[in-house]
Amino acid sequence: MTLKKRVLGGIKWVAFANIAQQILSIIGIIVFAKLLSPDDFGTFTIIMVFVGFLAIFSDLGISAALVHFDAPSDELMSSMFYFNLFIGLILTLLLMVFSSTIALFFDNAKLEILLQIIALNFIVISFSIVQKAILQKDIDFKYLSLINSFSLFAGLIVGITAAVNNFGVYSLVMQVITTSFLGTILIWYHSSWKPKWYFSLSEIKKIWKYSSNLSLFNIINYFSKNADNFLIGKYLSMSVLGVYSIAYKVMLYPIQNISNILIHVLFPAFATLKEDNERFKKAYLQVIFYIALITFPLMIGLMTVADVFVNVLFEDKWKGLSTLLLILAPVGMLRSIFSTVGIIYMSKGSTNIQLKLGIVNAIVIIIGFIIGLQYGVEGIAISYLASHILMLYPVLSISWKQIELGMREGIEKVIPVFVIASFMGISTYLLDTLWFFEIENLILRLFLMISVSLVLYLSMIRIRYGSLSTLIRVIKN
Repeated sequence: MTLKKRVLGGIKWVAFANIAQQILSIIGIIVFAKLLSPDDFGTFTIIMVFVGFLAIFSDLGISAALVHFDAPSDELMSSMFYFNLFIGLILTLLLMVFSSTIALFFDNAKLEILLQIIALNFIVISFSIVQKAILQKDIDFKYLSLINSFSLFAGLIVGITAAVNNFGVYSLVMQVITTSFLGTILIWYHSSWKPKWYFSLSEIKKIWKYSSNLSLFNIINYFSKNADNFLIGKYLSMSVLGVYSIAYKVMLYPIQNISNILIHVLFPAFATLKEDNERFKKAYLQVIFYIALITFPLMIGLMTVADVFVNVLFEDKWKGLSTLLLILAPVGMLRSIFSTVGIIYMSKGSTNIQLKLGIVNAIVIIIGFIIGLQYGVEGIAISYLASHILMLYPVLSISWKQIELGMREGIEKVIPVFVIASFMGISTYLLDTLWFFEIENLILRLFLMISVSLVLYLSMIRIRYGSLSTLIRVIKN
């Protein structure tokens, strides 16, 4: 099977799983938002800040290294497997030991036991890191997609059941552990590779330069992405953090479900093109175009319907959510493109450049958060947007230079989509201001706004790029 067919097959399976996971995630947010309080969401967000940070160490860039290097030996993979198990055990013990200190710092007694419970997740996921990387390297996303979808579904059922029975924030923790545990079991059942009784540090050293730079970048990048949660949880309140976290999750959907998935599937394919800049650039331009085609109208559409969207799906306890969505939606557009540059560094093996750029980016974002904190949670959100605008040129120009892609050529690829999406948003807003606002049924009003936006956007895309079927063929090629 050709690389193109394998990639398209992978994208189809991941797209199928993505639709299922998207629906489950939206259902989860809406149901949990009704059953739990903003304080519960805030507490869980702080838990995941520490869990997410330590999770970086559970992989240490090993998965990406397995995909990047050609034909890794069985001895290397076995050594990596046992190394991951050791790291998973250490991380579990660390989080358990420091759980009381973290709880004291945030003045939240519930954090201690919650952190101790979720710490077990590190041991669970360490059993499947290598197997997942092998499936990714082989572009075998069929079973991986099915496993992820089923595990998420089972975890959601467990979490909602617990929430209905008044388990509060514990229900969110139970959801995470169930999803990870079931996913690991199914990965082991499906994977044909099993570790040998072999371990060698010399094997680990073979990939250390690549993985260490990538891990350091991930650590710095994680700090910049989660400093807002840390500051809000410490200096504002858990309830405010809960509202912010919901807005942030909605903003992240296009990135998690479009950009990251495409990168996940295409990384093995791009890794094979690392020496051919012409083909790499051509393929990359199609990727960012496809991402913009979906994420730009979604985020601008979200800005347009934010007030009605929040009134329909959320209750009064989520006050201030629509304002945060208005501010963070443009961040979603920028990050959907920013997130693609990682595939360049990982494919080219230039993770040292990625690390240096990540340090500068983190400094800018964290300084922005500290300044924005003086003006409350809206100030945090505005500073986040300002930081992304400030870093737009350096992030893209330095990254794209590696594949001989100029800023003008790259921006020109997505600007028409931005203009069309903006026109769609402005038109829908004017229609709502002049007519739809008189409709008392908010569900009907939201439906009309979304329908009009969709018709306008697809019509303008067809005018600009020809028939939709032609556009789909261009994207596939």
